[in-house]
Amino acid sequence: MTTTFAAKVAQKSGRSLEDVRAVLSDRHIVDAPTPAVSRQLRLKVLKFSGEKHVHHTVEPFSFEWAPEQQGVNVIASEGNFVGKSSILQTMLWAVRGDPKALTATVQGWIKHVLAEFQAGDRHVRVEFDVDDGVPRGAIEFLGADGAALHSTPFLTADMFKSHMNSVMLDALGLEPIATSREVASLEKTVMYADGWAAYTGAFLFDSDSSALIGEHVGNDLAQRLLQVFLGIPWATTLFQARAAKRVTEALVQSRKRRLGQLGDRSVEDLQARLAEIERQILDGSAQQTALAQLEAARKRYEELSESASMLKASATVLNAEVVAGTEEMNNKKRALLEIEEERAASRFFGRLSPTCCPRCTRAFDRRRIENEKTSGDCSVCLTHLDQEVQVDYDALKEGMAKEVSKLEKLLGSVTTKAQEVGTEFDQTRRDLEAAAMEVSRLAASGTAQEEQKLRLEAARIEGMLEAVSKLVQSDNGEEADLLVLDAAVDVAKELVEEAAEAVLERSGDLICSLVQRLGMGDVEKVVLKRNGSVEVHKGGSISFFTRLSPGERLRVRIATVMALLQAAQQFGAGRHPGFLIIDSPAKEEMADANVEEMLEALAELSRSVQIQLFVAFKGTERALKHFPEDHCLLAREGELLW
Repeated sequence: MTTTFAAKVAQKSGRSLEDVRAVLSDRHIVDAPTPAVSRQLRLKVLKFSGEKHVHHTVEPFSFEWAPEQQGVNVIASEGNFVGKSSILQTMLWAVRGDPKALTATVQGWIKHVLAEFQAGDRHVRVEFDVDDGVPRGAIEFLGADGAALHSTPFLTADMFKSHMNSVMLDALGLEPIATSREVASLEKTVMYADGWAAYTGAFLFDSDSSALIGEHVGNDLAQRLLQVFLGIPWATTLFQARAAKRVTEALVQSRKRRLGQLGDRSVEDLQARLAEIERQILDGSAQQTALAQLEAARKRYEELSESASMLKASATVLNAEVVAGTEEMNNKKRALLEIEEERAASRFFGRLSPTCCPRCTRAFDRRRIENEKTSGDCSVCLTHLDQEVQVDYDALKEGMAKEVSKLEKLLGSVTTKAQEVGTEFDQTRRDLEAAAMEVSRLAASGTAQEEQKLRLEAARIEGMLEAVSKLVQSDNGEEADLLVLDAAVDVAKELVEEAAEAVLERSGDLICSLVQRLGMGDVEKVVLKRNGSVEVHKGGSISFFTRLSPGERLRVRIATVMALLQAAQQFGAGRHPGFLIIDSPAKEEMADANVEEMLEALAELSRSVQIQLFVAFKGTERALKHFPEDHCLLAREGELLW
């Protein structure tokens, strides 16, 4: 009796079968031992129209093409910039629901697009107008007579992409590829799925593509695409289990981190501290000590404040006395100087005998000079001179000098006192500031504030306990479920590895044969690995995919897709829809001879492999050499494709 997947997981995890089934169902992990059979995708009609804006002129254009649905469809021209890549990119826009590398210029020119294709057993028409880069239209399912059976309209680019995702995955029987990613803004890991746009990355081969299958290396999408397209049994189950495990692990780790924020204290420790705080608040003992300290600090502050006021008043009075004394002493010193100057002037001018007027220099009458000698009247101003009155300048000088000396002593005493009072005031002011800070500190930590601190601590502890309670309530047993998910990943991985061995070996042999036919005749063996890497054995050495030349990588990629399609036809495995686009293979540093060899091989392979392949390159004669004219869309010298 075959053991089911759920039973294997139950055995490995030690959980009951019922628990395992519940966990797998809750995480949307399904048993997928046998992948669905591939369904074909074929483009039937492509139309687009609009207006070119070139050198300030407007030129309307219209393009219509009904490519062959089996084999190679060629788009060739004699020159560049005639519209080859834009046709492929517009085709891809309609198929994907989202433009990949269509230039902004061409996207601005296009006003209307219509594409019809066969997806599995469904005939689908996509038609939309483009207004300011925004597609607005509908996706329709057509009946055998071409009439629309069902229509899904869209008004934005996001709606278009979303609707195409749903329509195409369902029509081609493909599942979203489950994975997970971290969302830094939410600090969590979430499940998501790569949808139709990711699958279409395996349809286009151009100079921007770098992975074996898909668009880019550096993530696990390439290996997931490869495993789906190879049709490896249990691959879908493995992807789902692995994504669910990552999300659950992140949730458990997040809960542990939040619980770790409690520090080393247990819930019991927090509850005990909360009870102690409540007791201290009711007792009030902490407040009494703080109150006494605050009262003493306030008293000292008041005493210092009174002393500072008194010292400030004394300093003001003394400073005023110093200013007044300094002014009076300066006046006395000026008076003493004036006595000295008057005495000197008297001596000087007393000895003079003027003979003319000091103003106009007119000579005096001799009788004036004689009269001064007899009458005593001044010959200059005619004022009577009292010969007996003499000023005692020495006595005046001595008296004034004594007054100055007395003032200097008094002023020195007052100045010293003022300096002492000023120094004492400055120290008292500093003490007052320190006392004020002490009062502020005690007021913030004592009395009612002390109780407030206790209440804040209590509130923090209550918040932590509430957070713990919510975490406990939100714990839906993820940690226990993680055991089931670990086991599910291990079991699915074992099943995939067991099933993949034969598939990968068979696919490697097919790829080896195909790359030889595509011009790599020296290849001896190809080893395809489940992680999307490939080893190419040639010339006695091993080359990895990323170390091959661009032209060799292109041929290995084409051979890989061809091998997927051959495997689907020969063994009923593989899910690639057989739709492939190759844009300008000569860009991949391939010599003309290699391009010719590859085109010849593609023409031959397309007759035995169910594929609709589009390839664009330069050279109309080269196209007609290898492919029928009805498979070719040509732009000869001087012509444009649209």
